[in-house]
Amino acid sequence: MARHLILSVVLVGVITAGFLWGLRTPLAAETLELTLVNIKYEGSNIWVPGPIVVKKGDTVKIKAINNVKDDPAEHGLAIPAYGIKLVVNRGKPETVEFKVDKAGVFKLDCHLHPAHVPSQFIVLE
Repeated sequence: MARHLILSVVLVGVITAGFLWGLRTPLAAETLELTLVNIKYEGSNIWVPGPIVVKKGDTVKIKAINNVKDDPAEHGLAIPAYGIKLVVNRGKPETVEFKVDKAGVFKLDCHLHPAHVPSQFIVLE
């Protein structure tokens, strides 16, 4: 009985150590496919979900969908730090793909209507 308890404790320790080591090891770059939807919530237009968090070195493919029923029929999706500037018409999704090459916290907003609620594009080192 005691031997089984000791083996169980050792096994749990080995699994935990492996898990913690995995957290410390840098993860490989990935290609992330994200969908952002422009909605109107309590009178404000926003891109959801947000903020977006990625890793430096990732390739990001964003599909932007304008789901706001009110006019105007087009809204912008911009990440100025990465030179991204899309015009997304209602009913016509747009896609952009780019390599994430600098870390930091960057603005993600509608460049056509600055009063809309901005979000963030967060790039981890």
